Amino acid sequence: MAERPNGLWDPGLQIERTTLAWLRTTLAFVVGLLVLLRLIGHESTVAAAICAVLTLPLGITVSWLVWRRHLHSERRLHTRKPLPGGALPAAVTTLSVLVGCSGLIYVLLA
Repeated sequence: MAERPNGLWDPGLQIERTTLAWLRTTLAFVVGLLVLLRLIGHESTVAAAICAVLTLPLGITVSWLVWRRHLHSERRLHTRKPLPGGALPAAVTTLSVLVGCSGLIYVLLA
């Protein structure tokens, strides 16, 4: 961990910026998904419902993982333990793949 030249170090800013970035990413996926579900709903209500059931709970879970990671990162940073693992990036990757599959369903239906 790099310290400032005068020896002061603010341990919360890196974690806060990272948390905000993860939240922005998750919010972008969920908002894009809601728009996409609305478009799919015009073509097929059943397809929109299936896509919503598969993807929206994952969006909520990813948001929860962001906050959980934030709390764990703060604690671990202060105790100089390793930071949390890769559950959050894996969940965001899964969410992006499912949103992409929903987009593919819309293209195929339209």
